[in-house]
Amino acid sequence: MGNTQEFKTKEMRFFLSIFFLFFITNSFCQKNYWQQEVHYNIDVKLNDKDNSLSAFEKIVYINHSPDTLHFIWFHLWPNAYKNDRTAFSEQLLRNGSNDFYFSNEDARGYINQLDFKIDDSTIEVKQDSANIDIVMLILPKPLLPQDSVQITTPFHEKLPNNISRGGHVFQTYQATQWYPKPAVYDSKGWHPFPYLDQGEFYSEYGSFDVNITVPKNYIVAASGYLQNEDELAKLKTLGSQKPVLQANYIEFKNNLEAKAKLEKKTFEQLMPASSPQTKTLHYILDSVHDFAWFASKLFIVQYDTVQLSSHSVNAFSFYEPWQEDAWNKSVGYVKDAVKFYSKKIGEYPYGVVSAVEGNTDGYSDGMEYPTITLITGTSAGQDLDDVITHEVGHNWLYGILGTNERDHAWMDEGMNTFYEKEYCLEKYGSTLSDVGEFEGLPKNKLPEDQEKLMLESFIKINKSQPIEMTSDSFTEANYELVVYKKGSLWLQQLQQQLGNTLFDSCMHEYFEAWKFKHPYPEDFKNSIESTSHQSIDTLYNKLFQTTSLFAPQKKQLKLTALFNFKKTDKYNYISVLPAIGANAYDKIMVGLLIHNYQLPLNKFDFLIAPLYSTGVNTLNGVARLSYNIFSKRSWLEFSASGEKFTMNSTDQNVPINGNELYLGVRRIVPSVKIILYDKDLRSTRKWTIQARIFLLNEDQFVYSNDTLNPLVTKHAVNTNINQLKLGVINTRSVYPYDANLQIDQGKEFIRAGFTWKYFFNYGAGKDGLQARFFAGKFFYLVPNSIINQYDNARYDLNMTAPNGYQDYTYSDYFAGRNEFSGWESQQIMERDGFFKVGTPLLQQNAGASDNWLMALNLSGNIPHVVNPLNIFPFKIPLQLFVDIGTNAAAWQNDPATGKFLYDAGFQLSVLKKAITVYVPVFYSSVYSDYYKSVFANNRFWHTVSFSINLDVFKLNKINSEIPL
Repeated sequence: MGNTQEFKTKEMRFFLSIFFLFFITNSFCQKNYWQQEVHYNIDVKLNDKDNSLSAFEKIVYINHSPDTLHFIWFHLWPNAYKNDRTAFSEQLLRNGSNDFYFSNEDARGYINQLDFKIDDSTIEVKQDSANIDIVMLILPKPLLPQDSVQITTPFHEKLPNNISRGGHVFQTYQATQWYPKPAVYDSKGWHPFPYLDQGEFYSEYGSFDVNITVPKNYIVAASGYLQNEDELAKLKTLGSQKPVLQANYIEFKNNLEAKAKLEKKTFEQLMPASSPQTKTLHYILDSVHDFAWFASKLFIVQYDTVQLSSHSVNAFSFYEPWQEDAWNKSVGYVKDAVKFYSKKIGEYPYGVVSAVEGNTDGYSDGMEYPTITLITGTSAGQDLDDVITHEVGHNWLYGILGTNERDHAWMDEGMNTFYEKEYCLEKYGSTLSDVGEFEGLPKNKLPEDQEKLMLESFIKINKSQPIEMTSDSFTEANYELVVYKKGSLWLQQLQQQLGNTLFDSCMHEYFEAWKFKHPYPEDFKNSIESTSHQSIDTLYNKLFQTTSLFAPQKKQLKLTALFNFKKTDKYNYISVLPAIGANAYDKIMVGLLIHNYQLPLNKFDFLIAPLYSTGVNTLNGVARLSYNIFSKRSWLEFSASGEKFTMNSTDQNVPINGNELYLGVRRIVPSVKIILYDKDLRSTRKWTIQARIFLLNEDQFVYSNDTLNPLVTKHAVNTNINQLKLGVINTRSVYPYDANLQIDQGKEFIRAGFTWKYFFNYGAGKDGLQARFFAGKFFYLVPNSIINQYDNARYDLNMTAPNGYQDYTYSDYFAGRNEFSGWESQQIMERDGFFKVGTPLLQQNAGASDNWLMALNLSGNIPHVVNPLNIFPFKIPLQLFVDIGTNAAAWQNDPATGKFLYDAGFQLSVLKKAITVYVPVFYSSVYSDYYKSVFANNRFWHTVSFSINLDVFKLNKINSEIPL
């Protein structure tokens, strides 16, 4: 009995093991694999007068699935450019670009004149409810497994300005994602999705037979094999004669540029006229899932061949003459890329490969298509080689291994970036890393891998995302850092786990097993484990995590000059650099700045800057300590700061005792701040709650009552201001807003102010109208009296933008904080009513209130289309402003002013808006009467005011999503 039970137990374990193995195997790979098949015949004609395509398409769709199909989803991706309500437009806005949103109709595109038929019979076409670039074709009869159907349609396409991947720039053309194509149907179902800028494609394999008709003087570069022998011979001849043509083109370019300047036209507007005659070019290509073509009248061509073990490959590069210096080795880069990827992954199966230099209005770097890639930007040398190699490499990772890149972008971009880096290491001994946010900084202070540093910085503050996510789920920054960089580092760790030789063998096996198919992540995992006989579960699970791929190291303290971003995984730097400051009383201040700021951010940060005042011969300075707690939805900061500087002198008060007296201020500010983020990391909105206590020790003048010996002395007064700020900000690219409530409480008052800002875009970029609304209320905590009103006048709500004396928390920088004459006295700060004119020499400013106050401020640039300053060859950042406001006193009996005050004029910002000068032209009579009575001479210059915003120079952002 015992033996029988033992046998049954073993038998049960055996069957459970078999069941488990079967379950796991089926969970991680596609069994009974099948894929659909699509064959295209397209005749297309370019009309370069209206930048359009006219075409007829015939598709043979073969159903290899085990399912009976009743409909087929189709992509009409050119319609993504039709209006500003498409998924494409919305994504651009979310990623910070409003160029397309505000583009005119001429810059947009669409596809129309469609008439889908099956077997010459018109069929029902249903529009997708959410996306105008997706439709459903209802089949007139069910499409059974292994049956096929023929679909035909004419179509007309208006090409948009190329701000994403396709369209035109004047008369250079990039025909990409340009034809109707069926969505993929695979074992996971249908995959219809809209065109996006961030997030690429997934299409069915098949063949293309394409006839392209263009004006005769155009040169065309396209996917596949050119069947016109004479045209192919011409391209090869152009490639071999390039040096001769180069001289002609450069002379043509120089003459054209000179003519453009003379006639005040752009270089592109003076391109050679199109030939009235046309030519039709015939291309074929098999075992691919896309087809693209490019056309220009000015292409220079380079040609060579690449000899692989089984066949020879024709290699071309096409570029316009002004790129000759950068692209003179381009065909060599193409050849080297083909040889490298063929060696590392598997032999290139096609007989042609091309790289095309293209014009765009938007993106830079490149975009891949089967056997051809578009390269944009101004790269040269190793940088251009790097870009071309990456894009040519997509022939393997995207073209031959046809992954669903919309849902699993790392399988293409991450893997391809890994091989691109391997290529650079093998060829140059080092990889290139985009300077990006670090541009202009000393190279010896920068990390060996800048992208990795930024990635680890995002991970540290919980702003990273898993590698395995859909493309549209990523923030724009994470799409670059996680998909490309972290994806490549993940594959690098797989290489390290397996060893170079076994890793290469696994990748070759994966390539051979899945070329011209649609592998999913589980298929890749299964292939690697099957070949290597090793489990990669631990590493595979990291695809779904936001943590670092690298184990943390114990860091050492290290002293460095200025700053240091090199090896920050190994060192905690204490940085020392010269510091300088200035104001009207301390004059020039010199000293040192000692800090530990670096990337990734530390939990504990400090900054200490002792400064010697050359004006007062004393030691001043600033200091700040903070402790940060990062989580996915919040950033909690505990901090304390301190400052000491001089803020007044008896120079204004005529030191009749013969000794100049300086007043200083000491400030300590403990603070607790929490930033709350939306659950979706792509959101541009965040909330801020901050509580601060301003502990102020201010020197004040004391004047003696002795008329015989009128000494001026000083004494220190302690003041505490408690402050609570609640704010929300949305930095979206269209109609951004910022609202905050600030409550300040002193010994005898509470001061509440609500500020709302809203930017009304009326054009692309930053053209628009900035609206600011302020409403404030003042409360006394003691019985109201004339004495209390006098003592608290500094804290009144002001219609005029406050001066240095009214900055009672010392939160802004003032060149001459307590000056009442000279240019320093005309500095203001943005707060309260924010009028640009004022009455500072009156006992109480016009419009000031210890009750309530409201104001509306409008400022904006002159719309580009009507701006007379556009005649200048450089941009003049001139804006108009209008302010209007009222307060409690204006609504009482016999008010000193009218119910509403106003001013209007011009403002000019320079140095990235660090300094803004305001020139009022119109203002209420109370201000004009003041200027007439107080200033007999140079009255106009006394109306001019300015503000200084030093925040623009602070290293408060290395990246828009990593605030310091």
